[in-house]
Amino acid sequence: MMLLGRPLNIGGMEIRNRIVVPAMSDFGAETEDGLVHSCHIERYEAFARGGAGLVVTEACSAVRMREKRDTIVLESDGCIPGLRNLAGAVHRHGAAVLVQIMLTGLAVMREKSIAEISRDDFLRCKAAFVSAAVRCRKAGLNGIELHAAHGMYLDEVIETSARDDEYGGSFENRVRLLTELIREIRDACGRDFVIAVRFGNPDYGELLKTAAAIEGAGGDLLDVSTGTGPYRNVPDGFPFDAKIYAASLVKKQAHLPVICVGGIFTGSQGEAVLQSGYADLTAVGRGHLADPAWAGKTLAGQVPDPCLRCRVCLWYIDGKMCPAGRRRK
Repeated sequence: MMLLGRPLNIGGMEIRNRIVVPAMSDFGAETEDGLVHSCHIERYEAFARGGAGLVVTEACSAVRMREKRDTIVLESDGCIPGLRNLAGAVHRHGAAVLVQIMLTGLAVMREKSIAEISRDDFLRCKAAFVSAAVRCRKAGLNGIELHAAHGMYLDEVIETSARDDEYGGSFENRVRLLTELIREIRDACGRDFVIAVRFGNPDYGELLKTAAAIEGAGGDLLDVSTGTGPYRNVPDGFPFDAKIYAASLVKKQAHLPVICVGGIFTGSQGEAVLQSGYADLTAVGRGHLADPAWAGKTLAGQVPDPCLRCRVCLWYIDGKMCPAGRRRK
């Protein structure tokens, strides 16, 4: 059996294979009330039916903020019925599902830096993450993924916070919010609730320290992507994306499973990444957008409908514009 097809235990939860559908938002979705609708359920159910082992939802906001898209919001119990339906649809086909929780951060806030956020507001945002995770637990999700990558709020705190309290300045202070969130979510949601973190940092030293901090706080899964800037100094001849190189550095020191992502379009590429020991799981984004059955077809030795690698991914403008998606209809 290919490594891609082998099951893996994550925090006491067994997933059926090493193929992950990463968080991907559809900027063309029209759901202004912030709730889960049939369009979301149909999309995630298709990924699960298509054979993926782990599905991570699009980034959902712990607090309603002004966004560039119609974002799922987790700030009240009104989100629970829709999340419960989404969980049931994914579980029905044998996949596990995590909800990615985020705040977009300074790009949509009145403050210009993390240091300008009042202590009351800072702690209020922290509590919102924990409450959002509890709602995901009540809805029957397998766990959550804290979004601390891509320059989002948690990433901004880790990389840039110059606050004059215990959440700013030194690395130990800047990472404190993330580690306290992991511990508080664990206390609120229990040992059998998976806590993943998507994170990145262009400073490789801080990237590795973040991974260690997540592990020390009791996290279950390390999902390595980018931070506020790109990775530099990737060795000549490294055969994969720079993000996968970053994941390989984390993998060398980690005792937790590691997800990598970046430019994986074929099963042979994903298998090579795992065989090389760069990660434990591989996330395939655009491949699943082009063909929701990417995982099942790949593991069966079939060729999925390929992503056409449009210069600007049309999914992020409007999912209905994806030419591969239109081709299936």
